[in-house]
Amino acid sequence: MVSLTVEASNGVCSIACFENRIVLAEKNFVCSNNLSAVILEEIDNCLKEANKKKTDLTEIISSEGPGSYTAIRVVAAVCKTLAYSLKIKLKKVSSLKLQALLEFDSNKLLVPFIDARRSNVFGAVYKNEDGKLVEVFEEGYYSLEEINNFLSLQDEEYVYISKDIAKLNDYLLDGSKNEEMVRAANIVKIYDSLEEIDCYNMKPQYLRKTEAERELENDKNK
Repeated sequence: MVSLTVEASNGVCSIACFENRIVLAEKNFVCSNNLSAVILEEIDNCLKEANKKKTDLTEIISSEGPGSYTAIRVVAAVCKTLAYSLKIKLKKVSSLKLQALLEFDSNKLLVPFIDARRSNVFGAVYKNEDGKLVEVFEEGYYSLEEINNFLSLQDEEYVYISKDIAKLNDYLLDGSKNEEMVRAANIVKIYDSLEEIDCYNMKPQYLRKTEAERELENDKNK
């Protein structure tokens, strides 16, 4: 079983190739407006480093968001196209879950988030229960105050996990913080829980309307 995982929800593209849960190669790099121009080349580079070809792949694992609208659309389109053309399985994983995996072995509440501007974030709270990542605060679009209020009511330690911590640190509670970049290779930690989906029904999870949709809605309400 040769798998390829692709994630690029928050300014970092992470690609990993693994076989039977053993990571063979990974590529992690900062990307901004050039993702669509470099993602296919970086996938090829990752496979080359793993000594594999596209035809060796048996499944593709795509992050589905939330995060940057453009980035998660690019990732979904590339992964769907590869799975369809190679006639192999397509699986999906939340971008927030991938972030949470940076602290998977912790016994604290795991609080991944992605800056969504104006002190709002895409976020969730997870907990590792017997090796399974359990959602204890549903993935969604929240103010940091909403997440902090939830954490304040819990009688447990927690750790914020995000590359946006420095940017939003003034809005965070005191506690542990992890600013590492997401790593697609960590998917092997929750491999058994991944959901298979057909190429036609795989859609990015935005968790909120796009800015264009919101502006159109506001215009209609005027």
